[in-house]
Amino acid sequence: MSTDIGPTQIADNVWAFLWEPGSWGQTNTGLLVDPGTASMVIDTVWDTDRARRIAEKTATLVDNAPITEVVNTHSDGDHWWGNDTVPAGARITTSAASLRAMKEETPPAGVHAFASLGSLVGWVPGPLGAMGGYMNRVRGGAVFPRKRPRLPDRSFEVTDELAAGSRDVRLRYLGPAHTVGDLIAHVPDAGVVFAGDLLFIGSTPILWHGPLGNWIDAIDHLLALDAAVYVPGHGPLCSTVEITALRDYWTWVDSAGREHFDAGVESTHAARNMMQSKEFAQFAEWDSPERVVLSLSTLYRLWEGEPAAPPSLARRAKAFAAAGALTKESR
Repeated sequence: MSTDIGPTQIADNVWAFLWEPGSWGQTNTGLLVDPGTASMVIDTVWDTDRARRIAEKTATLVDNAPITEVVNTHSDGDHWWGNDTVPAGARITTSAASLRAMKEETPPAGVHAFASLGSLVGWVPGPLGAMGGYMNRVRGGAVFPRKRPRLPDRSFEVTDELAAGSRDVRLRYLGPAHTVGDLIAHVPDAGVVFAGDLLFIGSTPILWHGPLGNWIDAIDHLLALDAAVYVPGHGPLCSTVEITALRDYWTWVDSAGREHFDAGVESTHAARNMMQSKEFAQFAEWDSPERVVLSLSTLYRLWEGEPAAPPSLARRAKAFAAAGALTKESR
């Protein structure tokens, strides 16, 4: 059961809009306010109904502090397709790598068509039905924008600083990892870090781009910040304890997955074996555990010597077919 939570105050004039358990499209967003001056939004969501509800709730919190800045943490649609709901005069910032990816990503109409086709063929036996059923699950009940939403107005390469009135926010690009353009937003005076999809908490993470070593390095950077509160892209608020568990997951996936790869085991079979292992027990209750096969599909490419790259539609479809098959088996 999913719960749309928020706004939840997490520090002095800092809020998070949380959506648990943090499954597909259940994205967390943030709001930073300097009363009487200005406000900043971190990420927007792809579901038009929820994006509208968040905008309405945000309006009551920024009555005397208009939104002047918006940050998109990366290029996945569930973190920026709601950009049309922020004020037209607000400036939107992301990393340079993320902006390039946003321009190249499949637009909402294309994802909608892909998911709708999936809902029609989900009953078909074999890989086609598994892919279709899983893709429809990825969309969930979301209603996507009819056109490509507003793109960010500006970008940066490695670090940047923005201000919401007198409050400073430090941006740092830590990708490529989950996607090519992952960044974090650190609010030092509040002890809060908005980590985007570099943090999945209680929800199985996905390595779409890589390399994985970059993601582990990004986790180490987040731990070093030693913030009071971390807002993940998906899942509940967390501390360094949960972040360390995520690091343990990736270390295990890297080791166990490589062992299967070196033994010549195909990635779907490797994922099945790993999910049945005793080492997996500590992660088995995370939402969507079958997503390990999506990450293995990326890792296998990298171990075969292919360059790190965004997933093509064909790559996603093949990975979704494998995840759909594992999901059916687990039922």
